[in-house]
Amino acid sequence: MTARRALATLTAATALTAAAVCAATTPSQASSSGYATGPSTVDGRPVLWKNRDHWSTPDGWKVLPYAYPADGASFGSGDRYTARFDYTGITALGSSGLDAITGEQIPWAGSNVRGLGLVQVSGHTLTSAFATDHGFPVSQDLANGMTGGYLNHVLLSRAEHVDEVEQILRDTNDGGGFNASTARNTSTIITVSDRWGNVATFEIDGDSFTRDNVTEEHHPDANGDYTSPHDDDKDRPNPADGAYGGFDWRTNFGKVDWTKPTGFPFFLDEQVTTVDANGDVVNSGSTPDGIHDWEYSSSAVYRHTRVGIRMDDPHDKSYRYFIQQQVPSHGIPTEHTVESLSRCIGDLPYSGEKPTGFHVNRFVSTFGFVGVGSKPGDPYDGKLATIWVALGEPAVSVFVPVFPYAGTVPDELADMYLASNDKRHLVYDYTDDDACGYSCGRNIDHSIDVDALVGPGGYYGEGGIQEYTFGIEDWAFDQYEAFMADLRTGGRTDAELRADLIAWQESMAATIKAHYVAGTIPTDTP
Repeated sequence: MTARRALATLTAATALTAAAVCAATTPSQASSSGYATGPSTVDGRPVLWKNRDHWSTPDGWKVLPYAYPADGASFGSGDRYTARFDYTGITALGSSGLDAITGEQIPWAGSNVRGLGLVQVSGHTLTSAFATDHGFPVSQDLANGMTGGYLNHVLLSRAEHVDEVEQILRDTNDGGGFNASTARNTSTIITVSDRWGNVATFEIDGDSFTRDNVTEEHHPDANGDYTSPHDDDKDRPNPADGAYGGFDWRTNFGKVDWTKPTGFPFFLDEQVTTVDANGDVVNSGSTPDGIHDWEYSSSAVYRHTRVGIRMDDPHDKSYRYFIQQQVPSHGIPTEHTVESLSRCIGDLPYSGEKPTGFHVNRFVSTFGFVGVGSKPGDPYDGKLATIWVALGEPAVSVFVPVFPYAGTVPDELADMYLASNDKRHLVYDYTDDDACGYSCGRNIDHSIDVDALVGPGGYYGEGGIQEYTFGIEDWAFDQYEAFMADLRTGGRTDAELRADLIAWQESMAATIKAHYVAGTIPTDTP
């Protein structure tokens, strides 16, 4: 059974239950993202990365890819495009993978068959509660508005250019005719790339948004802080297709210096924002440091800088950089030469158990996603867009490649989260696989067993689970790059291309999963 067919077995009663749960509670989620394009990547093609953090639903860790076939559906009177593009998204079983209003399966990252990629993180500083707490009006239609997950679905199924993403956001500021709403019910930050190599980040509340084109590299200032400006580009001329370039990242707060007509600031940075010994966020002094002064999550504050120091390393970015890659010794510490942003738990070697709550890979991380895009001159109009996904906490999981244009996902990935969970049991002490909040159930243990992860005294990939996981991926990277070199010569019909993509990804998924479960490394070609 394919993942899509498995998801289709969810009943209407399940969808109604999900709606009731989501209406009654606000999901607890965070996530980190990073992205690069143009001269900041090894080949000019855009790369998007995300780690999803989620802990509020019991089965939100049961993640899987699904293939959505475009059906021409409309969400309402403001839907100028309708659902016209197939896509592959990463979702979860249970209520966190279903839209509360429509019952539609929703993606938390994905790519479509026209080469549009999307990653999303929760926007803590854009929520209705956040606005109310600071004395500003609520921008969301909390009862009827389109949710962030459903917005992801809308964008992936309708847009092929970053400008179309902006247009859809403009069309839904007033609800867009969705469910008789007057605004969206969104507090989200998304980054999209298209097949022309364009990349932009959109910070979105209920009835407005900002656009931040990726046109520069954001390096630290003299104090080591990431204070370079982020301006709102939505009402300005955009770069020409293919002229975008640079890198950027988000944790969970707005970075764009824009103020709504109501006076609500999307970004406020007048003080140094740090975390004290008790784990509380505190502000001091009168010096900007690139962190939103009103961000309340200590993890978001820590992760912003920790992602930044990985993004500004002097290496051109590639999909491997976000997964794991041998790099020159500019890394931290300098005696080691592996970069693995998605799996980063801070400095290694480390003896014993290491707390991960403030790191990029956290004990509540449920999947890692890396999307590889296209650039002008590539054949097949975006059909070679690739998803690499780790279906579980990235530190202990293995990344597997999937092509959205294949129109299906390998059967082996429908329950890959179980294999990842088996590995996770080797590095955390817990008995209940289901989550029941940030500090109970599967999340009772906040510290990872570093010896089991990388071997005693080990660095990333040197021993333990990561020794064979990285070995499997190194083999997969070689297979992928040889396959892509052949595909990029062109010459296949669309039907031939799809058939080859299906056969290749099925073989790769089967091989990767078998070796991952066995703890071995493949040596032959698929």
